[in-house]
Amino acid sequence: MLGAKRQLSQGSVDAAGPPLQRRRSSITQAGTGRRRQRNDGSRNTHHTASANRPVLFYQPSSNGPIFNGNIYGNVQSNMQAPPIDGLLFLYKHAAMGAIHESNERYPPPLCCPGTRDVVVSRVIGWYSNKDGKKKIMWVHAPLGYGKTAIAGTVKEKLDVMGLDFDNPVGATFFFWRTSPERNSAARFIITLAYQLAESIPELRPHVDAVIKSKPGIVKMALERQLDELIVKTFKSLSHLEKEPIRLIIVDGIDECINSDRESCIGKDTEDREAVQVRVLDLILQLCLHNLPLCFLVLSRPEAWIDRHLRSPRFRDVVETLDLYKVGDHMNDVKRFVRMELSRIATTFGLQGIDADEEWSDEKALVQKSEGHMVYAATVIRHIDDKYADPRVLLRDLLRNSSTPSRHTSHSTPLSPLYELYRQIMRYCPERIQSLLTEVLEDAIVSISAEAVFADYRHETALRVLDDISGRPPGDGLRALRPLHAVLRIGNSNQGTGIGVLFIHSSFREFLEDSQLSFECTVDVCKGGERLLANVLERMTTITADTIGNKLEETDVFALNNWCRLWASAEMTFYESRETHIDLMNKIGALDLTTCIIQSYLCPNFGYTLCDDGLDPLLFCSQLSEFFVGSGGLDGHPDILSVVHMVTSHTQASLDHAFTLLLKESTLPAFSADAIRYMVVSCVFYLSQVMYQPNWRENKVVQALGHPGPNGIYMFKIVVGCLYNQAVEDGDQETWDLLEHIYKVMVQEKNPIVEVEDHPFCKFLKFKAEMDWELNSSDLSLDSDRE
Repeated sequence: MLGAKRQLSQGSVDAAGPPLQRRRSSITQAGTGRRRQRNDGSRNTHHTASANRPVLFYQPSSNGPIFNGNIYGNVQSNMQAPPIDGLLFLYKHAAMGAIHESNERYPPPLCCPGTRDVVVSRVIGWYSNKDGKKKIMWVHAPLGYGKTAIAGTVKEKLDVMGLDFDNPVGATFFFWRTSPERNSAARFIITLAYQLAESIPELRPHVDAVIKSKPGIVKMALERQLDELIVKTFKSLSHLEKEPIRLIIVDGIDECINSDRESCIGKDTEDREAVQVRVLDLILQLCLHNLPLCFLVLSRPEAWIDRHLRSPRFRDVVETLDLYKVGDHMNDVKRFVRMELSRIATTFGLQGIDADEEWSDEKALVQKSEGHMVYAATVIRHIDDKYADPRVLLRDLLRNSSTPSRHTSHSTPLSPLYELYRQIMRYCPERIQSLLTEVLEDAIVSISAEAVFADYRHETALRVLDDISGRPPGDGLRALRPLHAVLRIGNSNQGTGIGVLFIHSSFREFLEDSQLSFECTVDVCKGGERLLANVLERMTTITADTIGNKLEETDVFALNNWCRLWASAEMTFYESRETHIDLMNKIGALDLTTCIIQSYLCPNFGYTLCDDGLDPLLFCSQLSEFFVGSGGLDGHPDILSVVHMVTSHTQASLDHAFTLLLKESTLPAFSADAIRYMVVSCVFYLSQVMYQPNWRENKVVQALGHPGPNGIYMFKIVVGCLYNQAVEDGDQETWDLLEHIYKVMVQEKNPIVEVEDHPFCKFLKFKAEMDWELNSSDLSLDSDRE
């Protein structure tokens, strides 16, 4: 019902159009969920999954709330969607960055030749054993043991084994916690289905049939997607029993941290555990259908994952492989280090040392790694520096880390790695330490908030953050350069996206944990407050005089991300009443109406199609909840007055902006994409307005009854979206709104409703049919009583 994300109907969706990324092409709102929660008095904030995000379905069997996302399509008025190519349709909705060969992962992590041979052989042996009953192999190990590299190596070795069929690895999915499309399960099944249809051509006509008959499958429950796109398509094959077994590789389930792909804001540990468990349940369901598929699952041995995979439901289908106990890790690191030092000696032409000659500190490096491949790889990246002598860098690094830190009270298996990170941070010049910390805070906050950039390349994104934070251009990138061992920066990483800045998630975890990083700690809370304050300050320059002018890149960043940064940082600044009040006052001082309109007038608006910057604000059931959140107002009457002020200011600004868009004839022309996004935002906003007792007096509602000449196109699409919402959800409030607008226009004899094919035709026809059915039902009941 209203809790589910809604796609525009065929009358308003061009499924073959360019992908409008993420949720914005689905016109939905969690209305039913909101009404139900309000009636029982419970709170619902914008980081409450059940009401503000596009809930797909809730599965009590696994307690895993999974949110759908990313439904693509253009909004067209009274047009039918053209025929759909099933494979192309899935491609547009798949998480292509999660596939082994994706550009996002290039070059894919692989094991160094001659390393991890034992575990790779075990996996391939398990796959090759056609008589084996266990269709899932779970390979687990702590951070830093090369699980992802093993997965990639298995894939590439199977591809060249010369089997008597093509594509033994039918699909891959590599979760990654800092990638918005890879840290969620929302596109998991679609991505697998797309790859399987590519790997097994016989599946394609059956996939086509499903997509053509059920194009809305991409927004249905993952279990339904699994059944329609994989199970039924396989069982439609005429010779299913002769089909060779394909391997599906799923790496990093512990990196699946979101129940929706839109944001990692406000996700607690329980939610993440539930989502990861649900992914495992999806894999189990595929196994129980006896399809020619088996699964290689790799993850850290998190307690809930281990417990679930050892439960009675999984016990008979899972073979477990503890990577920590398999193979000679020290020898693997020794081989890797020897090959890399030989390469560096040859590349740099180091004097006094042959390529095959052992370095004086080589054994110490191997011993210090304690078998952690990530430790050795990080050291190699650190010394692989053309501006210094790699031998000196290695000697200094090992010498400085040979003495236990005075801060270390206990050791863990990862203590050597964390000490290495501390040494790398200390290696940075002392004069830039404060700058380095600030830049890292900006980067982490932006990644956490999934900030939208005009250009996601880290060089450009860091330049925008420099400008926002008042740093000279290029200072951010220059400050990070000494961290090339742990960050994807430098000549070999040109063009790498800001979202994958961190080579390994352990370094970010290290920076944010003061018990690990000590004086190197990055204060993300302070960074979030500072970046948000700078963004709001930048928005003060956007006034009515600037409407239609080309905005600077930094202005566009501010417009698109102030809501995201607020939603991301709020849990921290609620702890400081002064900060909370100061930031709300900054919003209250903005010309928010102009900011809203200007965000749609951006000359390069096309890149913002991944999200409307107002989403976090409009996904609340009430505007005040965005500013109050879960912090509450108990005992803080001073905050209450500021919340009331900023809420009133925001509502007035939204009213004025949407009214201008529907009536104003002097605004500059908007692109078609911009209008579509205005419509989506307007419909979301109306979902809030309709719960106000005096909603008929709202300015946007009144503007819908009297659209101006330049607002008619937008008006028609809004009416179409409201109709879809009412029909699909049986939402009485939306029916009331449509009926009210129609009556106003009829009473005033608006020419829009006097033409034969006016925007309310479908509404009136559907309403007449429903009234007829209701009357028939009443007559039947009367007859039964007699």
